[in-house]
Amino acid sequence: MRSEDVTRQWNRLRPLFRAHPHISKPKPALYEWSPVAHPSRASLVALSAYAGRRGPAWLVRAYTDNIADSLARAETTGPRTQIGWSEQRDQEKAALLAGLVGTVDELAAEGHSAHDIVSWLAQEAGRGHLTAIGHVGEQAAFDPDLHDFSGPDGHRPGQVVRVVRPGYSWSGGSRPVVVAKALVA
Repeated sequence: MRSEDVTRQWNRLRPLFRAHPHISKPKPALYEWSPVAHPSRASLVALSAYAGRRGPAWLVRAYTDNIADSLARAETTGPRTQIGWSEQRDQEKAALLAGLVGTVDELAAEGHSAHDIVSWLAQEAGRGHLTAIGHVGEQAAFDPDLHDFSGPDGHRPGQVVRVVRPGYSWSGGSRPVVVAKALVA
């Protein structure tokens, strides 16, 4: 084998060695095998970053969340058990909803109108990087990526429909994501 071929292969594989959970690099030119792997969380983050460069981010996140939840359950047993990541996210959503319901109840008790409450909610949605997909009563061209239809009849893309309930897209990540489709008739 030629020296150039070996160098080319080494340069191609070197980043993978550095990322391996059992290989450490204590000195610039020295790689060592470690019987103790990196923590599973660190390995999962590295794997997710690697996979995210090659696949759809939403799919990589779904697999990562699933694996992370399993790891959290497996690694947290006994009296110091911590809740899993899915449960943590559910708890955060519940806390958000509880705060929202409490504030709406307070606004209603202070005599604010439904319009005032909806305006406040729209401001909160904007602060949360949410953008409305349509407004109630508005007409739009049906887009199956943005709209769900109410009733038994389907709609063809481009067909004019009326928004029954607005949807929302979230722009807090690397790209906008539809988190709730608008309901149309």
